[in-house]
Amino acid sequence: MKDNRRVRMTKKLMKDALLELLEQHPLNRITVTDVCRSADVNRSTFYAYYTDVETLMLEIEDDVLSQLPDFPEGQDIYSDDSFLHRLQAFFDYVRANERLFRIMIVVRDNDSFNQRLVRTVTEHYLRGSGAGDSLAARYTYIYCVSGVIGMIKTWIVGGFPMDAHTFAQMVLHLSAKVTG
Repeated sequence: MKDNRRVRMTKKLMKDALLELLEQHPLNRITVTDVCRSADVNRSTFYAYYTDVETLMLEIEDDVLSQLPDFPEGQDIYSDDSFLHRLQAFFDYVRANERLFRIMIVVRDNDSFNQRLVRTVTEHYLRGSGAGDSLAARYTYIYCVSGVIGMIKTWIVGGFPMDAHTFAQMVLHLSAKVTG
């Protein structure tokens, strides 16, 4: 059953409330009552959609990961230009969702989310990278993605000192050194 507009709005209020609370407190210190108070919803409303705060957090993470830019159809998936375009789209997404990514990978610095991000990015983009199917190629790609997450963290903390295109060029150059 699809969520109607009221349900989507209520969930958004609770997600926004949790994100706001995460800017001040670790997840394990945030209660359902805190979220409800901040979102101005009843506990029964919260429990109609989520079993606990962790379930709400997981849905936020799922939302982030499901909205990663996809590889456009019809492009030469093995060209550097195409890969650069995908990297830039990903970094534009990060920058457009600065608050969310700041909370998810800077403030929370959650290893579970970072691993899910590595796994999702790897599955999402590896198929078009030309990296091959070998175990060594997969590990090399995961190594690169993990390093890029660290770079993104620094990019966010630094206030995005370069645009997404320049950042993507740097990542492509560094990745070529690792895989070359």
